[in-house]
Amino acid sequence: MIAAIQVHPHDIRDEGAESVVENIREKAGITIISPEVSALEERHPYPRGILPHNPVRGSLVSSATLEIPLDLRETQSQTPLKGLGPRIPFHPRLSGEALKGGDYIADLSRAASRYDCKVVPWLKALNAAFDRDIASCCVQTLDGDLVPTWLCPSKPESLSYVLLLVKSVIERYEVDAVLLDRIRYPDWSGAEVSPERMLTCFCPECRRLMSTDGINVDALMAALRKLFARTSGNEFSPEPGEPRLIAAWLAFRRKKITDLAAALRDEMKSFARDAKLWLNLWPPSFATYLGQDYAALGKLCDGAKHFPYHRLGGGADLKGLVEALAPYERGQERIFSRLLPLLNLPYDIGLREFARDGFPVDFVRNETAKGKDAFGETPVFSGIQIWDIPDEEIEPACRAALAGGADGFFFYCYGWATLSALEEVGRILKAIKSV
Repeated sequence: MIAAIQVHPHDIRDEGAESVVENIREKAGITIISPEVSALEERHPYPRGILPHNPVRGSLVSSATLEIPLDLRETQSQTPLKGLGPRIPFHPRLSGEALKGGDYIADLSRAASRYDCKVVPWLKALNAAFDRDIASCCVQTLDGDLVPTWLCPSKPESLSYVLLLVKSVIERYEVDAVLLDRIRYPDWSGAEVSPERMLTCFCPECRRLMSTDGINVDALMAALRKLFARTSGNEFSPEPGEPRLIAAWLAFRRKKITDLAAALRDEMKSFARDAKLWLNLWPPSFATYLGQDYAALGKLCDGAKHFPYHRLGGGADLKGLVEALAPYERGQERIFSRLLPLLNLPYDIGLREFARDGFPVDFVRNETAKGKDAFGETPVFSGIQIWDIPDEEIEPACRAALAGGADGFFFYCYGWATLSALEEVGRILKAIKSV
């Protein structure tokens, strides 16, 4: 059973690599540290509060920048890979620290080696801030709007980018495993809540490919527009033919993500045969709507972390989505009551209760069990929420994950959790190992 923890760039830069690793190793008893290669557009900590042991700042809002000094354009010119398609016309935007040559993961790796800890870089596949010509490669909404921080998995340039990113990180840090996140389509969250982001991709290439697969794209787009309008008006009954069309579209999206993962896995044999590919997936109840097919992806990776953060509703800002769809409380409660059965979530709770308490801890067990059923012998690691939660609620979440068949834990996350929460993790892990 593994125990890992995720860290953000500001953790290392503000507290120092030595202090961070010492806290992780000595307080939490964790030996696998997963540092973020590219940041997200998010508040730290999310959704409220302060960074409890950061000596520099109480909170911050990060952008989706690459946090290490990596030039993929140079890498591409020197990399002979059979799966490498056209030259990527875009480049991930580097943070100010990375532009100055700062490499916090290198600093972390040196400190980790002194404490017998392993570093597993945490990469984002299709989501980042990009410079140069991103318009030709990013996803497009139903209305043709660009989502410039998300690459379209149908584009060969997107595969080239992911291949170069994974290869460069594995070789730069000489690691034997990576955690690959954001291998999916956009959800509704980000710098702001946008339900329209879910209705992707309708770029010319995806429309052509859907037509080739037998999908009537014009009818699909009309059906999605009508469904979106009816949902916003609190009407949920589909019209004849709509469920079949939308199911075909969701299946198309799952296939595109699976094809991307398969190409990456095949190419990794040529440059990192012994490196483990771990995926970072949404909980199964949500994943299928974002292009993630657990049964297929389980055959293409060496394990996956999913994140059933029950107090946040599985890591999903469902409250934000519902509020974006319906401006009034009565309509919000109705939409929420319809979303739960759509996601196969058997909880008799209202939106107000969910916003206060999240899902019951049983959510962790149920989602982990679904993941294990789909993955078979491939390991499934449960993400465990250790921030914005009482210390005494961490152990029930761990026990629920184990009851669902979890093969280990990814604790989220170092900088948002209190030091007492890290100590509680250490106590729990000792207790589990002693059984």
